[in-house]
Amino acid sequence: MRWKLLFVFYLKQLGKSKLYVGASVLFFVLLLVRFILFFSDDMNSNMEYSGDLPSEVFMLVQIISIFYMVFFYLLYSKELLYGVSSWFADGYRILLEKMSALFAVHTLCQGFMTVMAYGVFSLVYVFIGIEPSDLYLSLLRFLAVYMFGPLVFTVLYGVIIALLFETKKISFFVMLFVWILTGPMMTELFIDVSQTVHARDWASLLFIGKHAIQHAYDSYLGFEVDRGGEWKLATWFLVLIGLALLSSIRWTQTRKERHTVLKALLVFPFLIVLTAYSSLQTNTKTFTRADQTTEINEYRQMSQSTKADLRYGIQSYDISLHGSRAVARVALSHLETTKPTFQLYHLYPIQSIQADHQPVKFTRSGDLVTVFLPKPVSTLTFSYEIVDTAFIPYTNGRIVLLADKAWYPKKRASHMYRLYEYSVAGTRAWRDEFTDQFFPPEKHVFTLSVDGDVLFCNLPKRGAVYRGKAQAVTLIKGQGHQLVYQGYEITYPADWPNMAERAPTVIHQLEKTFHQVQQAASTVVSSLPKFIVFSSWGLSSFMANDHLVYNTNFFSIDTYHLERDYYENMLRLSVPPKGSMIMYNEWILLATRWLMQTNGLPVIDWSSKSELFESQPRSVQKQIESIYDDFQPLGIDQKRQFLRTWYETMDDTWTWDRVLQVMQEVKVVGGHD
Repeated sequence: MRWKLLFVFYLKQLGKSKLYVGASVLFFVLLLVRFILFFSDDMNSNMEYSGDLPSEVFMLVQIISIFYMVFFYLLYSKELLYGVSSWFADGYRILLEKMSALFAVHTLCQGFMTVMAYGVFSLVYVFIGIEPSDLYLSLLRFLAVYMFGPLVFTVLYGVIIALLFETKKISFFVMLFVWILTGPMMTELFIDVSQTVHARDWASLLFIGKHAIQHAYDSYLGFEVDRGGEWKLATWFLVLIGLALLSSIRWTQTRKERHTVLKALLVFPFLIVLTAYSSLQTNTKTFTRADQTTEINEYRQMSQSTKADLRYGIQSYDISLHGSRAVARVALSHLETTKPTFQLYHLYPIQSIQADHQPVKFTRSGDLVTVFLPKPVSTLTFSYEIVDTAFIPYTNGRIVLLADKAWYPKKRASHMYRLYEYSVAGTRAWRDEFTDQFFPPEKHVFTLSVDGDVLFCNLPKRGAVYRGKAQAVTLIKGQGHQLVYQGYEITYPADWPNMAERAPTVIHQLEKTFHQVQQAASTVVSSLPKFIVFSSWGLSSFMANDHLVYNTNFFSIDTYHLERDYYENMLRLSVPPKGSMIMYNEWILLATRWLMQTNGLPVIDWSSKSELFESQPRSVQKQIESIYDDFQPLGIDQKRQFLRTWYETMDDTWTWDRVLQVMQEVKVVGGHD
């Protein structure tokens, strides 16, 4: 009965407080302002990152949490100052009832605020055209972890500070310190520290917020919410409750009460360790900076001059994916070695490799796996585990296994990921790529058995399995939508708005650009693939015979805001490298400018400003600049003829003098075919 009266009392106190109500209203006022600023920017029209809109809550939670903390401190410290609890024989029990009632009231209010915020975000999503899906449910989970949880904890911060310092002036400095260190924006305020913390480091438990607060949503994987984040909230809750009980010991009136509290506190360390360990074990690497940095550094340290024995042929694959367990049976068409080498992602633990059902030995060097066979065999079976990594995140049962990744054993002589080092103004720089951006022409028969709902697979579904011939296989299990337009099957993320209305523009733009690229050079595929997968961020881009994966990098796919990047991306996806890296890069940049001019884009920079250009000696830079100077005044057809002749005849022996010679030849003949 008394607890209920206290609950009603504190509910009235919160409702009458201008500070508490004002902070709550301020949250939604600031959220409305952020929406107005976002949608008033023309560049944000149809931008493909609606899923990142909820990242606004990190800044808003950081702002209003200080007001809540001050309110609860003032409210509770004044009650302690008057010492009303000491008037009663069960005064310590009253103290605990006040704490729990105040916590319950604040939790109720924040639950109501979270539901209101969810309603606001949902209405915005419906208004801009986000289709119904479980994205809306995961949005609620996101707000519960990163808005509801941190704001609920503010009552515990205020109460603990009141118990420790009562009405002393130092309390306000302590609150400021706690506000900074426990805020969801801590990873941005101390970015140099957060960039070194991995998802499963114990130090990650210090961050309630994300490691990169601007990025809240990954294409097909959803919002950054998993059991790890929820276990982390449980850990924080137990720590704060334990601190509150520990701080309240001085207010106990009997030895029995003191012993009871101390006995209860003995349980907390075990519960805290249990929840913290569970958080680390279930935490994801998807959105963590340090995990990706570590993975890239691992590839930098791998030797690029690897030994591989590829004297074998692959006839077919039979791949089974059930949960995180993968079994890939590789049928060989011929085998001329007893030490065949395969490419398989080095972070996938291999349990065993069998040759004709008999276990065999193997070694790993980066992504290359060498199998030691006692005799020639016809089949090899790889049993391994799909784990969550920075390059191929696997979270909440969702995963994107792209064809350019070594998620199944491939006949390759290099690592899955390659980095090139060069120098710009005396500073080391890196250029990276996945080695399977352009696939070998041969096809294999694939049979893929997978549990759960599959959003996309480039193999046709035949009964309960996916089966067909392909250069490589892409499999997506995650949030997203599909539509069919003029024979194209388009897969796109769940946070993309009005895609059905924009599909005609998108397909026309892709077809037109691809046709224009074919006028400048021979492409790896003869026509635009009928299966197209779009993403906003995180996925690599490539083009195979049967499907295209295109990453917009947050730009709108149906407008020409992309300008140079759009045409450059299409060139790099469809025209394989030739000659030296710098020469191929400059060919791409010149071809990009030709495409921009062909499509009437007014602003074109007729100079090279790429990092590869900057890394060249001054004598080479002058030669490249002269090519740009001669290229600009040429007619459209002359530019096309120059680009086509340059690319078709270019090889590793070419120098810039040879390119200048082609330029002179084109200028002499007038650029006619």
